[in-house]
Amino acid sequence: MKTNRMILFLALALLAALLSACGGSPVATTWPGLAASEQTAYLANGSVVLAIRLSDGEELWSFPENPGAKLIFYSNPVFTSDGQLLVGSSGADHTLFRLDPETGNETWSFSGADNHWVASPLVVGEIVYAPNTDGTLYIFDMSIEEADKLTGTVELGGRFWAQPATDGTLLFLTSLDHKVFAVDPQKKTIVWEVELDGAIAGSPLAADGKLYVGSFGTTLEAIDIATHKIVWTAPTEGWLWGGPVLDGGTLYFGDLDGNFYAINSADGKPAADSTKPDGAILAAPLFLDGQVIFVTENGTVYSLTLGEDPHSMEKLDGKLYTAPVTAGNLILIAPFQGEFLLVALDMDGKEEWHYPMEQK
Repeated sequence: MKTNRMILFLALALLAALLSACGGSPVATTWPGLAASEQTAYLANGSVVLAIRLSDGEELWSFPENPGAKLIFYSNPVFTSDGQLLVGSSGADHTLFRLDPETGNETWSFSGADNHWVASPLVVGEIVYAPNTDGTLYIFDMSIEEADKLTGTVELGGRFWAQPATDGTLLFLTSLDHKVFAVDPQKKTIVWEVELDGAIAGSPLAADGKLYVGSFGTTLEAIDIATHKIVWTAPTEGWLWGGPVLDGGTLYFGDLDGNFYAINSADGKPAADSTKPDGAILAAPLFLDGQVIFVTENGTVYSLTLGEDPHSMEKLDGKLYTAPVTAGNLILIAPFQGEFLLVALDMDGKEEWHYPMEQK
């Protein structure tokens, strides 16, 4: 547990520094956010959001034009249904922005929240569900032409760091205050809530009538969505930060002690022996072409096939806390405190290009 506590204290210290930044143009003090379209990577990195061309790693634009201390970005950007980019600020100016992905120009913004944007919004059609650290779920309809696109709120309380999930009927939100909420998005009401034994920093996963949630209670738990009862609990060696991914009835996830797990979604039993490569695992894994891709704090990118030992694809300079993202035939990695801000690997783990570390 000593490793867990050290990482948690580091993460909280980084976040506190980020949220209290003032004076000058801040550099990134916590790990970046990352998203990608077919042709462009979008990196939320401290005082700026960057657009980087996937073909060669060249910067296309930077937002805002004049970075300052009040705007700080590090959550993963998300795309609206028409391809616009949504990203929220965690600085003193806690505005949620919509940007033109081609130019980086602001096309809409919302400044009515009372606190910082840490969780990425969830986009379902024209509707955007955005949880804020003020304990409120904000609901926007992007089809409204007027500037006021807010159509409702749900007061939940708690602190939200993770993107919500949905099963197509309900929304599911996880809180640092140990709670899991199910929300009816039509009625804008809480359907049920469950309290777990630890803080929940990662996104839940909804599939097959169950909600899979990892926490700092050293467990991954399956909650029956219909009854909101815990149907099984899978113990782990360390705290869980990132959420799981599911493929073919197998859940994959890592913990802060550096263990990587594969368990059966039906009963929570191991599908294979856990492995412990070379460092803490904070980011959620990525399932790609029959392989599970995951990254460690020590800078290593791994691929894993069920039943086999993980294979080291690449060792990068810096700490890897941001989940890998796939774009075309590239795997995008965003190191923290490394030589480069963004590294593009091919499917075999060979570097295609990198975006140089530059002071913005």
